[in-house]
Amino acid sequence: MPRLDRRTVLLAGLASALGVGSARAAFPERPIQLVVPFAPAGGTDIAARRLGETLARQLGQSVIIDNRPGANGIVAGQVVVKAPADGHMLLVATAASFAAAPALGQKLPYDVAYDFAPVGMLGLFPLVLNASPTLPVASLTEFLAYAKQRPGQLNFASAGIGGTNHLVFEMIMQATGLKLAHVPYRGTGLAAADLMSGQVHVMIDSLAASLGNIQGGKVKTLAVTTDARQPQLPDLPTLKEQGVDVVYPGWASIVAPAGIASDTLHILSTAINAAMADAELVARYRELVIEPVAWSPQETGAFMARDRAILTELVAKTGIKLAE
Repeated sequence: MPRLDRRTVLLAGLASALGVGSARAAFPERPIQLVVPFAPAGGTDIAARRLGETLARQLGQSVIIDNRPGANGIVAGQVVVKAPADGHMLLVATAASFAAAPALGQKLPYDVAYDFAPVGMLGLFPLVLNASPTLPVASLTEFLAYAKQRPGQLNFASAGIGGTNHLVFEMIMQATGLKLAHVPYRGTGLAAADLMSGQVHVMIDSLAASLGNIQGGKVKTLAVTTDARQPQLPDLPTLKEQGVDVVYPGWASIVAPAGIASDTLHILSTAINAAMADAELVARYRELVIEPVAWSPQETGAFMARDRAILTELVAKTGIKLAE
């Protein structure tokens, strides 16, 4: 009997979930609305649109992308949490809004752990540790030695207090014993510009945003934060390979209002995971520097809960507080 590949199994599961002929499930009865907490044209928005196109073909209904930026995802979250739990309105949940915000004690108009049901993943977003080209180091090992010899003299940039690139560098400092001054900016672009000019020394950034600058020699990249090397930079080691016990990719998932029926959840989850095996979507994700992930609702929920726990513990250890 020939061995079945993952794509065949996922597509077979989707066919089973949807049913055939007169047994076809009623869901979806109308277009599905996928609410994205960012303005159009960003990486997460583009990924959501690519996923929506693939899901529409599989489910036989259009998927409408509804951009609702604002308040660190709260605007989008409020729209979805109030919607009927029938699977026709979904939300793109992010590490910032569903892990960092509650860990930092941000007051939210809903409980991310109980008011939403995990459906599947939108993808993982690799992060990198970049250094200024003016810093006289060529590797993570050299940087750690250089920084430890100069306590209080180096700094790290971020897009703001409590952001992912801030928290991940705090993880690195916890793991290595480094103590660098934090220089928060109003956005990653401003921080990256000062990194390239040498005004700040290091920062965590997304691989997608950094790739052009890395390839152009405008920054030195020291490590990737994922559990494996990335195809765009196969010679770049992970943090863990280099002795720093930190694995933290950026991420986005798909959630529904709590109370969604199990059969509807199964149809959506199966369709999303089949999309993650679609060759066209995988190719587009690779261009966007996003890792496609096919996880069950249970695996997705466990991942999100674990991330909240990790960040909550980090905040307790470091005393990080959001600016008033």
